[in-house]
Amino acid sequence: MSKHLEQALLSLTKAALWSASPATDGFPLDEDEWLQLHFMAQKQTVEGIVYDAICLLPEDLLPPDHILMDWMEEVQRMEAKHRLHVRTLAWFTGRMEEETPLKPIILKGLPIGSLYPTPSHRTCGDIDIFYGSAAACTRANYQVESWGIPVLSGDSGEYAFLIGEIPIEHHSYMSLSHVPWRKKSLTAWVEHECSLANGTMMVEVEGMSIKVLSPILDMVQLASHILKHALNEGIGLRQLCDMALYVNRYHDIMQPKELRQALNRFGLLRWTDLCLSYCTTYLGLQESSLPYSPHCSKHLLDAMHEEVMLSGNFGQMDERYQQQDPTQATQKQTAKRILRNVRRYISLSPLESTFWFLGLAGTRTIEKIQKQNIKET
Repeated sequence: MSKHLEQALLSLTKAALWSASPATDGFPLDEDEWLQLHFMAQKQTVEGIVYDAICLLPEDLLPPDHILMDWMEEVQRMEAKHRLHVRTLAWFTGRMEEETPLKPIILKGLPIGSLYPTPSHRTCGDIDIFYGSAAACTRANYQVESWGIPVLSGDSGEYAFLIGEIPIEHHSYMSLSHVPWRKKSLTAWVEHECSLANGTMMVEVEGMSIKVLSPILDMVQLASHILKHALNEGIGLRQLCDMALYVNRYHDIMQPKELRQALNRFGLLRWTDLCLSYCTTYLGLQESSLPYSPHCSKHLLDAMHEEVMLSGNFGQMDERYQQQDPTQATQKQTAKRILRNVRRYISLSPLESTFWFLGLAGTRTIEKIQKQNIKET
């Protein structure tokens, strides 16, 4: 994408995030440019957000009617999916709390979406739920299975199932570290914090009162989640929009010293500094809304922005993989992509980056040996 269209995308995204009139520098766009812009918005999973800003453009700067109508229909499907997520979450949490003493803690998703000017225009994924501990997660899995719903286990303590057509994941851990000795410490800290009265809080989402993490816990969770995907398949603008809006909403009740201590303890401070700097530089987050003053080099910031624009949301529409779906890439291609990302961010979170790569390399080696053994037998 040209720098001209990249700036248009960022301008529209910022305007929508902060309910401002979009800047019109660089407009109008021709039909081909609008098609490219639409593709990039989809790639970054900000198509609903960008649509809100487009609707505020002067009439003579709007996209051609057929592009605008297609975009509007896409957003209407997002709205319908959002409503289904809300109904599903209401049903699920209501039944779980009625039948068990468990209190679901909702991660990311709808609580983050509620911070957007138009919540239903944030792309929905699955519903992520944490119960404060691995033991409580196991109890919740048994309960879901008692309803006749199959629960499938993943590789990192997550358990997936469907309620109707909506995917839900139970998480044994709020966040995982790839560093062996840090993983145990992080798990113990999270379980202790969640047991405290101020470890969670209640928020209103679409008329529902739901339980979420405290701001410090949530910042650790958000930062580690973004880092995990940045090291693996890549991240898009939407993950960083989430952080910008979250920080803007809760910065005044975050305790800067305690937040920095928690982030530093789990190797996330310098990475979070980069994310916060990105939010102020590219997404319009005001520095006055930061919980503390981040420190980040311009070189790293520029490198991150370049990668965000190329990879997009989880690398699903990365042009570097035009000939092949990244989820089906060869092991060599996957290793090359991950090694590139590890090299880019290793100075910010050296232990997490190193152990993530070593763990993945070990897994690939084991898989290779198992396949060879199968062939020999």
